[in-house]
Amino acid sequence: MKLGFLTAPFPETSLLEVADWAASASFEVLEIACWPQGGADARRYAGTSHIDVATLSELQATELVGELDARGLSISGLGYYPNPLHPDSAHR
Repeated sequence: MKLGFLTAPFPETSLLEVADWAASASFEVLEIACWPQGGADARRYAGTSHIDVATLSELQATELVGELDARGLSISGLGYYPNPLHPDSAHR
């Protein structure tokens, strides 16, 4: 088992800064927030986007994995999921 956390609670901090802190605190994995840019008014943490999946290239993804690996970190998951409890069925 590896210990990690979701990056969403750090909206004003870049992903690599979060990764630096995570590595210094002996975390091993990150679940990276990947929601589309904006939207924080609709749902808590929904505006946090450490990876913009709409524009991410294969090269950028490879470089990101390399940066995390250099810090001893890996990706446990990508946080890009809707709110399945939203009262509006069309929204959920």
